[in-house]
Order: sequence, then C-alpha cells, then structure tokens
Amino acid sequence: MKLYQGLTQVQVNETLADDAPGFAITTELDKPLNFPPTLLYHYIDAVLRPGSRHDENNLLYVTDPAFIGENFDFASLSETAVLTDFESKMNFARKLVADLNRHVAVNIDVTKHEFQLLFTD
Repeated sequence: MKLYQGLTQVQVNETLADDAPGFAITTELDKPLNFPPTLLYHYIDAVLRPGSRHDENNLLYVTDPAFIGENFDFASLSETAVLTDFESKMNFARKLVADLNRHVAVNIDVTKHEFQLLFTD
C-alpha cells in the first residue's frame, strides 16, 4: 500500500497510529523520509477523512503538488504555518507527495506497542 493509505486506514481501537496512547511509530527504510511521520499524520488528518474509501476523499491532496500548493491551508498546521512564500510551499508539496506515495507495509506489534512502517523501496 502507499504510505497515505497506511496512515489513514490502519487503526487500533478506532484510533489512528499517531493518536494511539502508548504506541510509538517506528520506520524501517533505506531512503529517509523528507518529513517525520508525525507531520505526515497531521497533514493527512487535516485533508483526508480517516478510514474512508478513495472515492470519499480528494486524492489530489496526496498526489498533486500544484493542487496542494494552491488549496492546502498552510496556516492550519503549526509545522506549515511558517511557509509563506510560493517556493517554500511548492517545495513542501513536492516532498510531501514523494513521501506519501512511497510503498509501505504496516505492522502493529502489540507486545512492543509499535506501529512499524516497513518501506519496500
């Protein structure tokens, strides 16, 4: 699955990974992400409905940097509120799309209380 799918569809007791108390998010990857998983969760939470099907969300928010640059409310997240000029917003959007479209397997280790993001690239 793609990372944005894993971030919106994998839950524990109806709670997304970033909001699950006592659970940590770990990553196993060769190529680093542009952004930490917490920022990616905050962005996904701001633009997509958790647990919904593809046809219920505007997937341009995860696939089209130009659409993100024009339509995302950068002031809605503290991490992106500092992005005020066009170039910084577009740079963020391009890197965001690159992260969210990476292929990942998600493992939930209940003994270690971890959401493990295992990247396949």
